[in-house]
Amino acid sequence: MIPITEVKKNSVYEYLYNAIRTGDIKAGQTLTERDLADKIGVSRTPVREAIRKLEEQGLVTHVPHKGVKVVTLTVEKVKQLYEVRELLEGLAARTLSQIQTPEIMEELEGYVARAEKEAVANNIKELSEINSEFHLTLARLSENFYLEAIMTMLQTQISLMMATSLSHAGRPLENIEEHKMMIGAIQSGDGDFAESTARFHVRKAKENALKKIAEGGNG
Repeated sequence: MIPITEVKKNSVYEYLYNAIRTGDIKAGQTLTERDLADKIGVSRTPVREAIRKLEEQGLVTHVPHKGVKVVTLTVEKVKQLYEVRELLEGLAARTLSQIQTPEIMEELEGYVARAEKEAVANNIKELSEINSEFHLTLARLSENFYLEAIMTMLQTQISLMMATSLSHAGRPLENIEEHKMMIGAIQSGDGDFAESTARFHVRKAKENALKKIAEGGNG
């Protein structure tokens, strides 16, 4: 979790969002304005505003008589989420295969290099961050405003599962290899190949997410 002293350099929202994304604040955990304000060292107003924004993004929800809780994704919601993500990521990869440049390929390969370094150190939280950046970068580089906007929205939901899904034995290395396959397919210039490789990767991620839910974890 971001050190409390760093919150003044970031917003309360970013602090809470990152804590949820990395698993420091767990799915199903109750959030109270007073406790968070005391812990972070701010008034309750910015905490209230941060919680409202998290609720708008579907990361927390108000439960009657219980307060605000971090969302726990159901099996059905995970399936729906990944079905949409598969379509969008396939489109992003197909698009990139047609507009790829050496600069684009270098940027994507840079994420793989960073991920390999963190995998050696078994740094799951950093791997989760790099993974999110990689997928959002695919959308950004596609130069499709709506694709990027929707993928960014979906990524907030995916972040609820990212850290725990990558904690599966062997999954970080599998994930890296799948990213390499995606980059190679994009570089080939074959739109069909690029799309099918990206969709395969998302289906594998969905399988892993559903496995984590079956094991009792939100990821």
